[in-house]
Amino acid sequence: MGMTSVDPTGSAVKLEFELLDRDCFFVDASAVADCRVTLEHMVNRSDDRLLEYFTVEGTAPDRVLSMVEETAVIDEARLISRGVDGGLFEFVVSGPCVTTTLADTGAIARSVLADEGIGEIVADVPAHVDVRRVAEQFGDQYPESTLTACRNSNEPVPVRTESGVHATMADQLTDKQQEVLRTAYLSGYFSWPRRSSAEECADALGIAQSTFSQHIRTAEEKVIGRLFESGVEQ
Repeated sequence: MGMTSVDPTGSAVKLEFELLDRDCFFVDASAVADCRVTLEHMVNRSDDRLLEYFTVEGTAPDRVLSMVEETAVIDEARLISRGVDGGLFEFVVSGPCVTTTLADTGAIARSVLADEGIGEIVADVPAHVDVRRVAEQFGDQYPESTLTACRNSNEPVPVRTESGVHATMADQLTDKQQEVLRTAYLSGYFSWPRRSSAEECADALGIAQSTFSQHIRTAEEKVIGRLFESGVEQ
């Protein structure tokens, strides 16, 4: 896994990997079903498992669910919304994944997707993190991966991917409130009719329903308050 020339003066670095490791469910599913699988959101649960939301395009949702039954790393799976040829899925994952592998080295996954058996991962490496260590540990964990790009990044390394007004609102929320709000949104909690109940969202996050409801109420109040405050002339 060769490293291209990177400015060592302290700028952030962007790494891009190609991943063919069929032990990764999203890569294997994209190959078997000839489809595109994209990670939309991930939450670290309190029980050390992961809650992940994937969009699948190009295959029937029932086929995805049947593939889930054959893998040991996904403990629970739920179809959140069904599209014409795919859908949004909620997975409770036990065991390592590409995002946690990167996070363990201090890198941040910017995008994770697989198309027809080829995974593409883009990660940001903050200036204080050893780029070579990130690349080598990722390669050790996923032998069938290739570092395809390593370059200085002029973009700020995001803690989250929101920008503009979304970032302004996110600043008002705690990490847990952001996770709960984002999970509720992806789960269809705010849709009409609702695609997920408060109990289902809480179960997905591994928290009590009362805790979920408290976080949702507080987050809604902060976001709506910020929205109307921003429209008031100072």
